[in-house]
Amino acid sequence: MAIHPLAVVDPAADVHCDAIIGPFCVVQGKARILAGAELRNHVTVYGRTTIGEGSILFPGCVVGSDPQDLKYHGEDSETIVGQSVRIHECVTVSKGTASGGMKTTIADHTLVMAYAHVGHDCHIGERVVIANNAQIAGHVVVGRKAIIGGMVGIHHFATIGELTIVSGMAGVRFDLPPYMMAEGTPAEPRNVNIIGCRRDGMSEEDIRLLRDVFKILYFDREKNGTPLTECLIKAREVVSSDANSPAAKLVAWQQEHLENNVKGRVQEAHRAPPAGAAPAAT
Repeated sequence: MAIHPLAVVDPAADVHCDAIIGPFCVVQGKARILAGAELRNHVTVYGRTTIGEGSILFPGCVVGSDPQDLKYHGEDSETIVGQSVRIHECVTVSKGTASGGMKTTIADHTLVMAYAHVGHDCHIGERVVIANNAQIAGHVVVGRKAIIGGMVGIHHFATIGELTIVSGMAGVRFDLPPYMMAEGTPAEPRNVNIIGCRRDGMSEEDIRLLRDVFKILYFDREKNGTPLTECLIKAREVVSSDANSPAAKLVAWQQEHLENNVKGRVQEAHRAPPAGAAPAAT
């Protein structure tokens, strides 16, 4: 292994022989630094944190730090960073809490740009891009290949669907469905992420169905004031031939939100606590 003499590495840490620890880095506790991972310089890794193979951590980032949550009481939670992840300058990633499943995860091939924050108990999907200064609160789920624009703020417990783009400086208060382009405060779907869907290998027929369903659920509903229940009936007729299509997933997502009447910031009261979590304070 290549550990710079000016780095501080806890004897309890497990550092692979092919990992690189640069100068002025601090690896504290039972961290695992896997093969090919590189901590450039001035990187801090805390506690039960795993840095996956080939991942690069840039100067000033802090991964696995204590949650910024008053409900955290020192539990031995963890942070897992997948393979080939790039975490840029001054990014902060907090570990999990007992009330959120004890784990924060960033999946393979994700890019986190400078000065972003990933809060406790977040789960970031594979090949996600989080742009500069994006601030992601605790318990947020971001689907695969989503793009979070610069200076976006995401409220805790919100979910961003796969392949959804959130434009810069948006404020995400509520869940956002998959395959969308969203903007505004609160951020709302504006169109289908056609380019992203094509890049993901989606067929032109699936994209056409997605656009048809989007028009029914969002554009026509707002323009004509049609109740969402009626729009869902019409949308289900459009996708009835392929229940597994992306358009059908979008309809199912909207149906679920209609039935639960749960949106982003109020979800905490409706979500079942994870196994082993302490009972909620009353």
